[in-house]
Amino acid sequence: MAKFLFYDDKVINLLLEDEKPTGGAAVQAYGWIKGLLALGHEVYVLTKPHHNQALKEDCQGINVVADFDRGKGVRWLRWVYYRLPHTYKALKQVQPDYLYKGIPSWESFLIGLMCMRLNIKFIQRISNDFLIDRRFLKSHSRLHRFFQNLGFKLSDFILCQNDYQFGVISKKFPGKKVYKLSNPIVLAASTASADDREGGYIAWLGLFQHQKNLKLLYEIAAAIPNEQFVIAGNAIPKVDSETLRFLDKLQELPNVEFIGFLKRHEVPSFLRGAKYLLNTSHYEGFSNTFLEAMANGTPILTTDKVNPDGLIDKKGVGLVYRDAKDLLCQVTSVTPESYTAMSNSAVKYVMSHHDHKHQASLLAGLLENEKVSKGMVAT
Repeated sequence: MAKFLFYDDKVINLLLEDEKPTGGAAVQAYGWIKGLLALGHEVYVLTKPHHNQALKEDCQGINVVADFDRGKGVRWLRWVYYRLPHTYKALKQVQPDYLYKGIPSWESFLIGLMCMRLNIKFIQRISNDFLIDRRFLKSHSRLHRFFQNLGFKLSDFILCQNDYQFGVISKKFPGKKVYKLSNPIVLAASTASADDREGGYIAWLGLFQHQKNLKLLYEIAAAIPNEQFVIAGNAIPKVDSETLRFLDKLQELPNVEFIGFLKRHEVPSFLRGAKYLLNTSHYEGFSNTFLEAMANGTPILTTDKVNPDGLIDKKGVGLVYRDAKDLLCQVTSVTPESYTAMSNSAVKYVMSHHDHKHQASLLAGLLENEKVSKGMVAT
C-alpha cells in the first residue's frame, strides 16, 4: 500500500464539523481521499491550519498536516523565510510516495521542485478547462502561466477530467504521463423516484462567481415563470460586478428562492427534491454537481458549453440547451416516460463510472505501474 499526500488549502473546509464553503477541486480531492482510504492506503492532507477545530467523525482516519498560515509574515518576503521552508519541512516529515495537487498554478513549480528533491512522485490534476487554454490569461498573467507550465513539466503524472483536457495537455507536453480519469464521488443509494421528483423545483448549486454565469440563470428563470427555481450557494470573496448585479435581479423574481450554503450531507436531499439540476456555467472541467445530481436520479440541464465528452446527451442523463428559449422548448416537450428514462440512466451511469472506490483503484493501479506509457484510462 502507498502513502498519499494531498496538497489543498481548501479541503479542510469539508473535513470540519463546522463545515465551510469550498470549490469543486476540494470536493473532488475528498472523493479520491475517501476512495484511497477505503482501499487501505495511507492518506495525509497538507492544508491550512484549522486551529484545533473538530473533524467530522468519518474523517478521523485522515492525517491532517498544517500548512503555513497564509496571513503570517511580510508579503512576498514570507515565501523565502517562512512559507517554502515550512512546506518543504512538512513534505520531508511525511515523505509520501505521491503528492496530489488538485489545481495547477504557479505554485506547482515550487511543489514540483520539492518533490524532485525529496524523491516524491508529483501528481498534477487539472480541475477546469480554462486553466489550460487562452481563457486563463483573462484573469492571470503570462508569468503565472510560465511557472504553471514549468510545474506541468516537473510533474510525474498529469490527470485530466475529459477528452478536451487530455488532447491539449498531450500535445503541449509530449513525453509526459498523461491520463484521463473521471472524478470520483462517494455514492449512496437514491431514496427518491422519478415520480417524486417530477413535481419539484429546478435546482441550481454552486458558488456565486463569474464562471457560474448568473446572467444566464436570471434569463432562464425569467423566461420560465411557471417553474420554481431554488438556488443553493454563496458568493466568493471579491465577487465580480456582473454576478452581484444579477444576484440582485434574481432576488426580485417571484419564482426564485435562495436557501444559502449547504453542507455536504444536505446536498443529496436538496437534489432528490429537485426535478432537474440546472447548470449555467461559462466553463467547467467535470462538474461535481453533475455527479451529485445523477447519484440521486436528478436529470441535468446544461449548456452546450458545459457537456464533458458529450455525456449529458449521449448517455441520456439530461438535456443540453443553447439559450433560455431553447431550454423552455425542450423542457416543455419532456414526457413522463422520457423523464423517467433520464432519471434511471443518470443513476446507472454514475454508479458504473464514478464510484470513489473504483476510481481510486484505477488511480492506484496506473501509479503503481511505472512502465505504463501515456494514454487514456478506461472509465
